[in-house]
Amino acid sequence: VRYVLREGMKTLASAPLEVVAAELSITAPEQVTTGTSFKVSWSDTVASHDYYTVVSVGTDEGRLGNRDLVGSKGEGRLTAPAEPGMYEVRYVLREGMKTLARAPVEVVAAEVGISAPEKVRAQTEIKVEWSSVVSSDDYYTIVPMGTAEGKLGSRGLVRDSNEGRLKAPAEPGLYEVRYVLREGMKTLARTPVEVLAEDAALDSGAALSAPSSAAPGAAVTVSWTGGSDSSDQRIALAKADAALFTWVEAHKVGDTQSQEFSMPEEPGRYEFRYLDVSNTKVLGRAVIEVK
Repeated sequence: VRYVLREGMKTLASAPLEVVAAELSITAPEQVTTGTSFKVSWSDTVASHDYYTVVSVGTDEGRLGNRDLVGSKGEGRLTAPAEPGMYEVRYVLREGMKTLARAPVEVVAAEVGISAPEKVRAQTEIKVEWSSVVSSDDYYTIVPMGTAEGKLGSRGLVRDSNEGRLKAPAEPGLYEVRYVLREGMKTLARTPVEVLAEDAALDSGAALSAPSSAAPGAAVTVSWTGGSDSSDQRIALAKADAALFTWVEAHKVGDTQSQEFSMPEEPGRYEFRYLDVSNTKVLGRAVIEVK
């Protein structure tokens, strides 16, 4: 250690000082899942502004991945990288960015499934379900088929739930619903969805045929093919935005394949529905405009 005079940069006094290597260790789980938060602990702290970090095995000295400052504590948390592989957790000295301790950790792929209806109408609500949550700030989203990785459309956060709702796009076409890992914006699961026109008929076991419009109070006949073998099936007329198992008028399905309805006096968008009441399923839907 030296006292150096600014004028002429002359050493006026000196004292010997031996610098010894810091001795510490760092620990982490042997295996973690992509995108999850995991615990890291270290045996000692050299300086509060040192780092703990996770990097791929073989990363150059001084390079940092997901990281944080050690502070004054002996443990912290990191987010696992999006790509599976062999990594290591490091304690990195801020001075000189030297690694003082390291521990191996294997990052394995997350297994997630996602589901949504195969066909939906434009601008209607879609129910989406996923099998498990990797991180609560991951996304579920709907995007056009072939959209680049990491791009989001209508979306929500998965949080701690296993289901959510999205609004279908306005433009008909082929789309897919995705579960997107927030870490690295990587798609973990996807399922195709066809978006149909707003007034398109929907067939999930029963195909309905009805006029696209009718006058208030008019008599309209709706016919169908298909159905199920349940004991309680009904043909219902409801407002288009009403809950699925509510109606203005409903009739039990018998031996015939058609039913006559009287249109409401109030103009608006309505919908014929083929309901499997026993199994709480909607097998077919067709829109009719009363005007």
